[in-house]
Amino acid sequence: MVTSRYEMLNRKLSAIVYADVHGYSRLMDQDEAGTVVRLTRSLSFIRGLVADYGGSVVDTAGDGLVALFPGAALALRFAIEMQREMSNETVWSGAQEPVAYRIGITVGDTIASDGEIYGHGINLAARIQSLAPPRGICIAEAVRQIVRSDSECSFRSLGKQKLRNIADEVEVFAVDFELSHAEPSVSALPFAPAPERFAPEGSLAVLPLENVSGDPADLHLCQGVVADLISNLCRFRNLMVIARHSTLAVAARTQSLREIANQLGVRYLLSGSLRRAGNRLRIAMDLIEAQTENTIWSERYDGGIEDIFAFQDDVTATTASRLAVHIDMAEKRRLISQNHPNIHAYGMILRGQDLSFRFRPESNSHARRLYEQARNLDPRYARSYAALSRTFNVEWRYAWTSDPEGALNEALNLANLAVLHDDLDARGYSEMGLAHLYKKEHDPAIAAYERALQLNPNDADLLAEMGDCLVYVRQAERSVQLLERAMRLNPYYPDAYLWYLGDAYFQLGEYEKTIETLQKMRDGSEGHRLMAASHAHLGNVREAERHAHALLQVHPNFTTEQWRKVPPHKYPEDTELLVDGLLKAGLR
Repeated sequence: MVTSRYEMLNRKLSAIVYADVHGYSRLMDQDEAGTVVRLTRSLSFIRGLVADYGGSVVDTAGDGLVALFPGAALALRFAIEMQREMSNETVWSGAQEPVAYRIGITVGDTIASDGEIYGHGINLAARIQSLAPPRGICIAEAVRQIVRSDSECSFRSLGKQKLRNIADEVEVFAVDFELSHAEPSVSALPFAPAPERFAPEGSLAVLPLENVSGDPADLHLCQGVVADLISNLCRFRNLMVIARHSTLAVAARTQSLREIANQLGVRYLLSGSLRRAGNRLRIAMDLIEAQTENTIWSERYDGGIEDIFAFQDDVTATTASRLAVHIDMAEKRRLISQNHPNIHAYGMILRGQDLSFRFRPESNSHARRLYEQARNLDPRYARSYAALSRTFNVEWRYAWTSDPEGALNEALNLANLAVLHDDLDARGYSEMGLAHLYKKEHDPAIAAYERALQLNPNDADLLAEMGDCLVYVRQAERSVQLLERAMRLNPYYPDAYLWYLGDAYFQLGEYEKTIETLQKMRDGSEGHRLMAASHAHLGNVREAERHAHALLQVHPNFTTEQWRKVPPHKYPEDTELLVDGLLKAGLR
């Protein structure tokens, strides 16, 4: 039987993304050499990003590319994140005109033949792309039918379009999305402990920076400045600084400074605004005594974006001194000896932070790519190594890797490099502690966390993570103390704090307290294991079985034999205590 040429063609239904640079000829005419450098850099990053989101680049044409994805949802998610990246890049591009892409997406058959890719869909995506504005996305009606429930965007019909060299009219939709992620919506825990009525003298909350310029691309800069100020201020033992998560939760609900301070239990507020024009920044800061709403200190900063580090150090030192906090020799040494990173590397880190906390495999890979780019731009930048370490640890914990041991080893290696490049930054030590813990190397894990807390004693998340670590080495009493302090510093704490605290009570044999604690979780799906085991140990058979059933609904492949390998207990009998409870609850 003779196989026809047509039958030999490799046909595949794909989502097709066509991306093209807006105003390419004009950019080349204005600055040929600079445009080539920026275009090459952006295309290199985009090619890697395509792979992170499950696609493959099949063609490049100087100023654009064609990529295929296995589904329309992944293609759209990639396109949105690509445009966000290119938009955020404008913050760090200075006076240079940024490269702006237009994107078109459709679905259709593609044909692979002799190393080339063909298909009507590629031509259609190219025509649809031409209708998008710079940094915009347009999609065909067939794509909209598949992704219409996507919560990250909305779709606006541009009507039926007569496209060049396309016989039939096609309805095209513009994708409306935020170019930069908005401040995350943080819902307060209804059961969060009310802060003490008496606000300690050295208690402070740093409010979100107002984005005066209104450009969504500046939002990650505002968020990063606030996060860094909080981290810097947490180093002072005599300051009690509220975690950003809680400040966001309260500030989103009320505009009254006095009420914000009352709900957070603090005496002072640090408030400010940021305006960017090109690479120039204007930042205004006010230190406010909340009950009187009197401004204690006010300053305005004007400079280039590269001055952001000096600004942060100045605000940190001035705030501490105004609140009569002694700046010890170690802190002075840190300010003198630190090497400020390459400003573009810093921008990569800020852009990756939001992605890191979405806990999706493609987002984790996307963040890793940004952190790698930061490391390549500035190989001495310790923070890039710490951030990279976390991506490998997350990959291990969520089983997103075919080489779990290799992922943990790389997490530890990168944490060691972070400490090597900056031994005064707590981030490297905290990542080192986390990697050692899951490698079941308990003494080095505790030592790393202890050093991290010496450097940053008021970091709520760090306190909570060390509290979690202590459970596995039979120091549950101290774990409870650290977690209670973390909850005071972050009164609108995430569910993870309750999970850690429930673990500590379980280790202490206080099963009623374990249940009471886990019942407060907003999303109890990850609490079913401990709930089932605690009820089983108390003899509450029906409740134990109910939680066992709920656990299997969330994790249908769960087995006690597999779970034995996960908790990093120092003593095997502590793991067996949990497994025994799960077996009594009817799990196998």
